[in-house]
Amino acid sequence: MLRLPRWPVPSLLATQLGVTAAAVTLQAAGLAMTGVATPVACALLLVFGLPHGTLDLELLRCRDDEGAALGLLLTAYGACAAAMYLLWQVAPLVALAVFIVIAFEHFAGDWTAMGSRFCANGTAFALIALPALLHRNEIADIFAILAGTSAATLADLLLLAAPIAGLIALSGVGLLWQRQRRSLAIGLAAAMVAELVLPPVMGFTIFFCFVHSPAQLRASLATITMPSQQAWWRVIMPLTLAALLIATAIGAAAIRAATFDGSNISVWLHAAFVTLSVLTLPHMAVPQLARVYRARYAPRSRARGYVPSTRTHSL
Repeated sequence: MLRLPRWPVPSLLATQLGVTAAAVTLQAAGLAMTGVATPVACALLLVFGLPHGTLDLELLRCRDDEGAALGLLLTAYGACAAAMYLLWQVAPLVALAVFIVIAFEHFAGDWTAMGSRFCANGTAFALIALPALLHRNEIADIFAILAGTSAATLADLLLLAAPIAGLIALSGVGLLWQRQRRSLAIGLAAAMVAELVLPPVMGFTIFFCFVHSPAQLRASLATITMPSQQAWWRVIMPLTLAALLIATAIGAAAIRAATFDGSNISVWLHAAFVTLSVLTLPHMAVPQLARVYRARYAPRSRARGYVPSTRTHSL
């Protein structure tokens, strides 16, 4: 069985620092090309950010060899995704608030190396709220495109929370450095700078693609084994393409929606962030539902003579 090698963290960090420095230089020179930067950032968010969720089903199957459960997992994924998309249609402000909450919970899992749940939570929230410190109006505009003009209130709430969350995140950088996780500490600090200085979508994309997604992929790749490297790609590529098709459909729906303002930026924001929310809810919820299912039904399976897998895996 093959375990896919991890990519070198220093190379990834160097790329993150180089991209951040280049973007900040362009910003300082007045060459940020806002009309182009947002669509490009959204596209990168989809192409490089989505693959880390494609291994969810493999992770869950590693934890339970009962083939009958796979259909239930797929049904649960579809139901959660459909529910989130429906929420965007009937109550977009609520959907946006829910997305922020589940993103916060999801990002907190990236920072367990800090050794402090408080700092991990504060860092997760800082990575959502920090852009509002210097880009409050742009955040409000993005929220208005996604959820209507009343969503500006959420931008104000992020602005109020950002200073305290930012200080907690700085403490988290110190903890990571002290615990010899220095590449992670530098990556976090660079992501915070990017979110403060760069346009909001661009800064968030740098964090998501260079820090969050690789961390999640590393955790998954450390758990799953497959017979060949081709087997990895047979799992990752089709599901990534399916996610991109979902993003395309959501972007097309934005064009037809009554709230669409006719700009390319609006299409890209809907395609990127609504898609992320639609896929993040099952990404977070289904593993929890699977644990409940196993706790409830696994004892019955053992009573019928079912022998569970001897492999041990963790998410």
